[in-house]
Amino acid sequence: MHSLIKKLIGFSLGPVVGALLSFVTIPVTTYFISPEEYGKASMFLLFQTIAGTLLFLGIDQAYTREYHEVDDKTQLFQNALLLPFALAMIVFLCALLVPQPLSLLLFGQADARWPTLLFGLMTVFIVLERFMMLSIRMQEKAFEYSLLAINVKAAVLLLTLFFIVFIRRDFLTVVYAASLGQIIGDLWLFWRCRALLDFRTVTMNRPLLKIMVRFGLPIVVATSLSSLLGGLDRLALRFWSDFNQIGIFSATLKIAAVLNVVQSGFTSFWVPTAYRWYSENRPADSFKRVGEAILLMMSLLAAAIFLFKNLIVVLLSGSYSEAQYLVGFLCLQPIIYSVSEATGLGIVFSKKSDLNIWVSLAALIPAAVLDVLLVPPFGAKGAAIATAVAFLFFFSARTYFSGKYWIRLPVAKHYAVFLLLLAGAFINAQAFPGITALNLLLFILLIVLQKNTIRMIWQLWQHSRLSKED
Repeated sequence: MHSLIKKLIGFSLGPVVGALLSFVTIPVTTYFISPEEYGKASMFLLFQTIAGTLLFLGIDQAYTREYHEVDDKTQLFQNALLLPFALAMIVFLCALLVPQPLSLLLFGQADARWPTLLFGLMTVFIVLERFMMLSIRMQEKAFEYSLLAINVKAAVLLLTLFFIVFIRRDFLTVVYAASLGQIIGDLWLFWRCRALLDFRTVTMNRPLLKIMVRFGLPIVVATSLSSLLGGLDRLALRFWSDFNQIGIFSATLKIAAVLNVVQSGFTSFWVPTAYRWYSENRPADSFKRVGEAILLMMSLLAAAIFLFKNLIVVLLSGSYSEAQYLVGFLCLQPIIYSVSEATGLGIVFSKKSDLNIWVSLAALIPAAVLDVLLVPPFGAKGAAIATAVAFLFFFSARTYFSGKYWIRLPVAKHYAVFLLLLAGAFINAQAFPGITALNLLLFILLIVLQKNTIRMIWQLWQHSRLSKED
C-alpha cells in the first residue's frame, strides 16, 4: 500500500507542480492578453495536440504494451520512434516550405510565418519527448518523470513573463513561449535519454515493428477520434463562433486543468501498475477499489471547484468572467476519463485495441450533434455542455466493451456521481442567490453517496499502517 502511494505521489508531483506553474501563467497571460488573442493562441496549441496524436500512429501505446515483453529496450525504443519521427519531419518541412495555408487555419491570417515554422519544429520535439517520457514512466521512475515534466512548464512560465514584460502582448506571446519553452525544457530530457538516441547501432526489427504497427493502427484511429473529441468544442467555436469565445472557453479549460493534474498523475502511475497486476493475476476487487478511490477523489475536487468558482474572475480578469459558468461542465471530462482508466482496462488486456474506435465514435457522434445544435446560439457555454454529455457516452462505451472481454466491474455508483455532478454543472451555469448553499449540499451528497469508499480507504490505510508497525 505504501509503495503504491509513494509511486502515485511521485508521478503526481510533476502534474501538481506543473499545474501550480500554469496557475501562475494563467493570470499573467489573461490580464494582458484579450480573449480574442488568447483564442488564436489556443488554436495553435489545439492543432499541435491533434497533429501529435495522428503522428504517433498508436505506436506509443504499442510501445508500453511491449515494454515488459522485450529484453532489448533500446531497440524497442528506436523501432517505435522510427515512423512517428519520420512523419514529424514531414510536417516540419511542410511548415517551412508552405506556411500560408497552415497559418490561415491557425490564426485567421496568412502572414504568420514564424509561428507556423515553430509549429512544425515543436511537432518534432513533441514526438521525441513522448517516447522518452514513456521510457522513464515504464521504468516506474516516478520522481524523475515528474522532474522532467516540470522543466517544460517552468520554461514556458519564464518565457511568458519575459515576452509580456519586454516584447509584446498578443497571441504571439503564448505561441512563442509555448514553443520555445517546450524546446528548451526538452533539451535536458534529450541529454538524459541520449543513449536511446544513439542510432549508430540501430537495427530495424521488422517483426517487432510489424507487431507494434498492427497493434497501433486501430489505436491511431481511436486516438485521433478521441483527440478530435477533445478538440471538437474549439473547432465548433472556430467555425460557428469567434476567437473571443474560443479564448474564454480555452481559459476555462486551464482552470479545469486542476483535475487534469490528478488525471495525469493517476494515469502515469496506474498504467504500468495495472499491467503488472494483470500479469500477477490480481483479483478483480483490487482494480475495483482503485476505480472507486479515484472517483471519490475527482468528484470531491470538482465539487470544491463549484464552491469556489467565483475566484475564476479574480484569476483570469473581468474579460473572462463568463468562464465561471463553464467550469462545471469542463470538470466532467478529466473526471470521467480518469475513472474510465480503471473501468476500461479490459480493452487493453484483451489486446482488442480496435474497440477504442467504437468507444470514440460513441462519444464523438453525440458531441458533434450537440455542438451543431448548441454552439451557434450559446457559444462557449453550448460547447461546454456538449463536451460534458459526450464524455458520459465515452465512459459507457469504454466500460461496456471492457466488461465484455474481461471483468464487468460494478459502475452504478459511478453513474450516480456523474449525473449528480452534471446537475451541479447546470446549476452553476448561471448566477442566482443561494448557489453556495446548493454547492455545499452537492458536496455532502457526494460524500454520503461514496461513504463505503471512504470506509474502504480508511480500512486499507489502517491495515497497511499496522502491518508496517509489525
